[in-house]
Amino acid sequence: MSSSSSAASRDAVQLPNQTELPSPSVKERPGQSKIRDVLSYLGPLNPFPHKVTKDDVVWLMDNVAFRGAGGTWQGEFVAATFVGKPSCNLVDVVGDIAEKLHFAKGAQEEATIERRIVPFVMGVSPGSQVRVNFNAAAGLKLGPGGRNGISSDIRSLPGSLGGSVMSSTAEVPTGTKGLLEMKTMFAEPEGWAVISDIDDTIKITMTSDPLGILRSTFVSDPTPVAGMPEFYKRIQGRIGATSPFFYLSASPYNLYPFLRAFRDASWTTIPGLLSNLTLGTQEYKVDRMKKINSWLPKRKMICIGDSTQRDPESYGEIYRTFPGWVHVILIRKVSDVDPQAKNDDNRFEDAFKGVPKSVWHVFEEPSECLQIIDSIVPSTVDGSLHPFSQRLFGFAMATSTSSAAVKRQRSSKDVPYHLIYWPGLPGRGEHIRLALEEAGAEYTDTAHIPGAVNEVLAHVKGEIPDDGINIPSFAPPILQHGALVISQTPNILLYLGTRLGLAPSTEGDDPDGLYRINSLTLTALDGLSNEPHDCHHPISTELYYEDQKEESKRKAQEYVKTRLPKFLGYFERVLGSKASGDGPWLYGGRLTYADLVLFQCVDGVKFQFPRAMAKLEREGNYPKVFALYAAVKERPKVKAYLESPRRQKYSNGIYRYYEELDFEG
Repeated sequence: MSSSSSAASRDAVQLPNQTELPSPSVKERPGQSKIRDVLSYLGPLNPFPHKVTKDDVVWLMDNVAFRGAGGTWQGEFVAATFVGKPSCNLVDVVGDIAEKLHFAKGAQEEATIERRIVPFVMGVSPGSQVRVNFNAAAGLKLGPGGRNGISSDIRSLPGSLGGSVMSSTAEVPTGTKGLLEMKTMFAEPEGWAVISDIDDTIKITMTSDPLGILRSTFVSDPTPVAGMPEFYKRIQGRIGATSPFFYLSASPYNLYPFLRAFRDASWTTIPGLLSNLTLGTQEYKVDRMKKINSWLPKRKMICIGDSTQRDPESYGEIYRTFPGWVHVILIRKVSDVDPQAKNDDNRFEDAFKGVPKSVWHVFEEPSECLQIIDSIVPSTVDGSLHPFSQRLFGFAMATSTSSAAVKRQRSSKDVPYHLIYWPGLPGRGEHIRLALEEAGAEYTDTAHIPGAVNEVLAHVKGEIPDDGINIPSFAPPILQHGALVISQTPNILLYLGTRLGLAPSTEGDDPDGLYRINSLTLTALDGLSNEPHDCHHPISTELYYEDQKEESKRKAQEYVKTRLPKFLGYFERVLGSKASGDGPWLYGGRLTYADLVLFQCVDGVKFQFPRAMAKLEREGNYPKVFALYAAVKERPKVKAYLESPRRQKYSNGIYRYYEELDFEG
């Protein structure tokens, strides 16, 4: 992202500073009256605000509610309204940036540039008023906005529990695009809070490299600074999830959607991103921190930034302005910053003049800050962690001060999960998806994220996670849960089982049940997943099916004749045993992840060997197995998932249909 302090040239390429970047211009619609243009100078005093149309683009910005006079809840609501069409020739702008980055004409990167440059070239819609439904209740009127299309209003809100998060949606005509939903966190007056920079503090922006700024802003996928997501989770685990995070970005406010998407996708969905609406730097950040102080003057602040811009000076100034408000300042020393004077000790001494040395710290590795946070924030982990903290962050990295030893803390079952698996086929990842879907868990899946195959490949190649904690993964499926990365389908399900309520707890009435369920899972995967795969690749997975077709016929025929009945017969016995309990389930009279695994295995075998499975079902063989299959299929969340586009079709994966292998048995 651009900044006024990083306009130096490199390789004869001059990056424009913030004031030179394309910025919104007032673009009249056809038929727009001159009186509207004049009235827009009145800002919120405009007596004739303009209504949002389906051709507009509206942004609602996340915020934090605070207790105002008399203890009533209030919040600053910021909205921006744009004309949907670009105010200049988009092709020329995209081509100019692509040329500076030395991309050939027509390169794939141009599509990304075009998508990200649009907010810079949309004309603003001055004098617009946006109606918002707060928490699905009565509407709020925001605006009218001023000449820049932005409105900022303090609005009173209905009472709510401190730490809760409420949503608001824009009441706009059908077809209106933009960020039409926002989140409001209700922050009580006392406790901790974090003020954080973004560029080169938590997100790699390369502000010292003009070309790097262009590339990271308009082309590259956003990349977190190594170790910072884990460090922020550590902070969250200490201060509690009812503590707000304020992300201050001195980047142009046109980047708000990009920054919010990065923040949400990276490690936290806590609202509070305050993007620069005035294109200032230090002045802007100090101004915003003063506003935060007016909202939450009794909160104890943790300020985090880096050395590339004016974070040290900004935080030093705010410490001196409000003595006792800021309790710790952490500045990341960016190694490739230019000029190096920005990392000079004298610079930091001057910036923090009058600030006790016990308060400010300069670091290179985030792990250096762990002891600092632990020393200033009383531990609330291991039994007394606030339930909102349990919801967001249950574990993080913890580095010993005497060695590089790392320990993992307990995870909350509600921390979002991230499934890493190949796109285009269900495969072994389907067992994980079914568990997550049945439990209604929040998760992301690389199989449905465009371009995420690169993330899968990086894991397979061992490039990630090379963090000194997690071992490399051999192959997907891989599950990332906060700082933990694990692989192998049964291992992942063993981890998820108790957290998703799909297996009994090892500390409950049935402490050994989890291992019985795992035994059932391993058996199903052996005989009804791995062996069917071997039917079309009996010699080697490195050879094409066509290279081993004759061997595949022999293998498939033998499997359908002997092995398939053997495994189905085993699960029929399990379902008829006393351990199965009441109902159609394998163990304890309740649905477990073993039932979901067996369902997926039966479903895959039905696809691969439809004639054999139809005959077995028609002849009344293994009725309990087929009853379990039908019962899982009708589970409301599973049924909705199976009917959704998230459920991928069988193709070139574990279960494949070849007519010549479709033996009846």
